[in-house]
Amino acid sequence: MKKLDDIDLTILRKLEADADCSNKELADNVGLSPSACLRRVGRLKKIGAIRRIVAQVDPAFYERKLSVVVSVKFEKHGLQARKSFFDQLEREKAIVQCYMVTGEVGSIIILEVADMEEYTALTDRLFNEDPNVTAFTTFMVMSKLM
Repeated sequence: MKKLDDIDLTILRKLEADADCSNKELADNVGLSPSACLRRVGRLKKIGAIRRIVAQVDPAFYERKLSVVVSVKFEKHGLQARKSFFDQLEREKAIVQCYMVTGEVGSIIILEVADMEEYTALTDRLFNEDPNVTAFTTFMVMSKLM
């Protein structure tokens, strides 16, 4: 991994807070010319410091008003044993994030669904039909703080 200097870190923080800021605004913020700033951002993308730039859309506009956090336990924890599970996650539009974690559970999944009916159908597809999933726990989000 390449070492980043203070300017790189400032660029990353600014883009993380507002990825929609203009290159000129970003350059002014970090004390570089726009062309030098653009080169820095390009290099940060190339080395993988910036994975992708996305828009965070309010799920309500997609009529996905129910946010759900699910912890999943697996029988086998090797990557090969969970490959079909991960492949299926990529096809699910309701999946917002997925983390592989340490501890009692193997995975934490964040979902945005329209209603309980959609959630129930998703649990059947992802969890109940996968023989490697031994248990899952659902947490309904009451409010988002950040």
